[in-house]
This record gives sequence, structure tokens and C-alpha cells, in this order.
Amino acid sequence: MRRFLWVACFLACLRMVGQSQPADSLATSETKTHSPRKATLYSAVLPGAGQVYNKKYWKVPIVYAGLGTAAYFIQTNNKSYQRFRKALVADLDEDPNTINDTGYNSSQLDELQEFYHRWRDISMLALAGVYVLQIIDAHVDAHLFTFDVSEDVSVTIHPSLPMSAQNKGGISLILKF
Repeated sequence: MRRFLWVACFLACLRMVGQSQPADSLATSETKTHSPRKATLYSAVLPGAGQVYNKKYWKVPIVYAGLGTAAYFIQTNNKSYQRFRKALVADLDEDPNTINDTGYNSSQLDELQEFYHRWRDISMLALAGVYVLQIIDAHVDAHLFTFDVSEDVSVTIHPSLPMSAQNKGGISLILKF
């Protein structure tokens, strides 16, 4: 019985020592001040601002490259759409002052006009998609801002004394990632 009391006291002391250790090094003051809501709002107002808030500066050129590419294709496809639309109108009206200078007939002009109209609309969807994706990226990065990606993953074993009617000692296993 005496030996059991010594073991129980030893285990209780170890448990108190384990509990009095400082909190995880990841729980810094930055954890409480880094807000996913702010990152989302910043990205919604100014594309790339959420990535800057999350300190992922390398993503900003990717965001602007995606937005710029989509905007370029919107402009290019809209210009071609407008050109073929005007040529189709010039070909179909009875006004001798308007001429079709493209060299295509009216059925070809109608197909080309529809082609560029469709691709202009798809480019607009791509622009909206890039915009929404950069907002989602900022939001997810803000949630993972304090996630530890180091190779130092440790296992800590702490003995414990569960409060039960049988007063038996035990060992608990705590994994910290």
C-alpha cells in the first residue's frame, strides 16, 4: 500500500509539472489578431490585399496575372465581336454607304459574331472566377496562418491519475502537431 501511495504521488507531481509547462509556441499574440474575416474583406475590396495581409506576397503577381489575362481576353474578344457585328449589319442593310470590308459573307459573319460573343462571355466568367478564387485563397490562408509546417512533430507522454472509484493509476498519450 505504501508503494502505491508513492507511485500515486509521483504520477500526480508529473502531471502537475506537465500542466504547468508554457502553452504551445504557436499560440502567440499574432493568433488572436490575425483574422480570416479581415483577409476576406481585404481581398474583396482590393484583389491581392488579403494575400498581403496573410504575408503571402508571392501570390499577388499570380492574382494580377490571372485578372489581367482574363481582362485582356475580354477586350480582345469584345473587339472582334463588335467588328464582325458591324460588318454583319453593314452586309444585311440596304444602305449603299455601308460596306462589309471583312471579305466574309453574312452566314460566316453571323458564325464569327456568335463565336466571339461566346468567348467574351466565357472570359467574363474567368475574370469572376479568378476574383472569387483569390478571395477564397485569402480566407483559407488566414485560417492556416498559424499552422505549424515544421518537421518538429513531437510526442509527449504524461502520466495521469484518473479520478475514479477504484483509484488506479494510468498513463495518457498527448500528441502535439
